[in-house]
Parts: sequence; structure tokens; C-alpha cells
Amino acid sequence: MPVDPRLIELGPQSPAESGLPARIRFHQSWYRRKVLDRVRFGVTPSFAGARALGSILAPEDADAGLNFITQSAKSLFTWRRRQGWGVDPIRCSSYMTSSQALTLNLFGPLCAHPMWAARVLSALLSIDVYRVAEFSLEYAPTRPSEYLGDSTRIDGWLTLQTSNGPLALVVEIKYADRFNSRHILLHERIAYRALAERTQLWNLDDNRTQARSVNQLLRCHALGAAVWSRRFPELSPPQIMVVTFPGDRLGERAVESYRQILLSPFLVTAVNLDQVLKVMSETTGSEEERRVVSAFQMRYLEHHLSEDLWREHLAVRRSKARGARFVSR
Repeated sequence: MPVDPRLIELGPQSPAESGLPARIRFHQSWYRRKVLDRVRFGVTPSFAGARALGSILAPEDADAGLNFITQSAKSLFTWRRRQGWGVDPIRCSSYMTSSQALTLNLFGPLCAHPMWAARVLSALLSIDVYRVAEFSLEYAPTRPSEYLGDSTRIDGWLTLQTSNGPLALVVEIKYADRFNSRHILLHERIAYRALAERTQLWNLDDNRTQARSVNQLLRCHALGAAVWSRRFPELSPPQIMVVTFPGDRLGERAVESYRQILLSPFLVTAVNLDQVLKVMSETTGSEEERRVVSAFQMRYLEHHLSEDLWREHLAVRRSKARGARFVSR
């Protein structure tokens, strides 16, 4: 079966991927070629050698900041890099499927338009947010040993001024990755046990708290609770908002599993990315903000734009698979 030259221009796809991760990678490859108008694609280092992928930017395009939709997102990346360790400079600037890049593309414009951010968070959390008082990306305290003693980081750490007083918010965002990158036996950690006793957020003797699927969310929420309770012991624990990609059933189940082990399940807000963009669209206050929403939707959500080529890609993959089975007989 002859391969459409347009598929070749999109670049190699990962043969090991299927389902939603494969579809996400393909759309980002399409965006690189069709929207950014870049023919070259980048490579990823591996133990077996460099591997080319259509969803990785070539070095010169990564250096030019093309992984960021807006100047505000690029500026947020530069600002966070100056703060030190936390943001992966290669993955964030080169990998178009990076959750960190998505987080920057989402929060960059909101940080640049604080009133818009307050309107968006008010709608998502169903509370009256007057102001975002503090925002940190890939947050960890300066001295982790004084809190939980591990290397956990929070995608977004916000303190909000609301009609009910100060509120802390932990934000976790997932794109093409999973919630089980690292697993710590939290019930064996003295710091986590002490925090659970102090805040009454979890029962760490409940076997469900030891599941790999909830480990990352529990650690991130716990870090927020440890920092917040040190600052304001009289205030309520932080809320956690988890943003997943539409159709990510594993992510949705992980959030629901975490909600079930929280002794205060109302502290969890689960949304997917298209819900966030819908709220952002409904709360825009300027033409610039509307352009941001439109650009973000094309980059991340409008898979129908690459659907025809995706179907052709699947047809080519099936044809190759049939050919390989024929040869092996």
C-alpha cells in the first residue's frame, strides 16, 4: 500500500503506542507540520539510540519557543527555569505531548490576565474567587525534609482570595502520561502518618490508599496540605483540582479512586480539558483572550482536523501488520 506523502511529512509515530496516547501524538505531529509549518521533526534519546518522532520539535524550533502557544506561556517557562530545578528544559520545549508544556500553555495566559483567571477558577470550583494571590509551577518547598521528605512536586500550587477567605489549591494536569510514574509506600512513612493524623484527610491503614493508581494524587495533595497547615493551621486543607484529557478513562478512574479514599471527598474537583476550555471561552473579556482559547483548542482538542490523515495512518499500519504476518508464515 503506497504511503501518502503527507503522512511521511508528519513524521514517525511510536509503534508501541495505541489508543488515546497514539491519537494525541498523531495530532501533535499534524500540528507541527500543518499549523507550525515545520517539515523537520526531532528525536528522543534512548538507551537503544536516538528515535525520531513526529511529535518532537527539531532543536532550532524548540529553541525558538514553538512549543508554546503564546508569548505569556513562553515567558512563564523562562521565569520558571530561572527559579531552578523542576521544569524539564528539553521535554518542555521539545516534546509536544509534554504535560508540562500543556500546563504552561494553559496557565501562561491566565497568569497574564489575573481577572480572567479569577473568573475561570470561580466557575470551575463553584466558589467566588476574587484574586489569585500566589501561583507556582512544579512547586516544592525549599526544604522538603521539613515537610514530607521526598521529591514530590505539584503541577500548580495556587493560593486564592475567596468570599470565604484564603483557599489553597493543588492542580494536577495529565495529558498523554499516567498517574503511576513513582510509587511510595506512604503508610510506612512517619511524615505522612503524622500529616494524616493531624489533618484527618486519609486513613493510611486503608489498603486502598496504598494502590499505585492513587499514589501520585495522594502525595501531591499531601504536600499541599503539609505546606498549608504549616502556614495556616486554623484554615481548611487545600482543595485539589485534577484536569484530565477527554476520553482518558484511566485518568478518570484514578481521580475517582482518590476521591473514595479521601475522608473529605468534596475537596476533589475533577474536570477534563474541554470543560476547562469551555469555561475559559465563556469567561473571556477581550478579543486577545478569545484568540488564546481558539489557539489552545486547535493545538490540543480539535482532533477532527487531523482525523482524515489519522484514518489513513491506521490503514497503513494495518496493511503493514498484515504483510508482516504473511511474511512470517
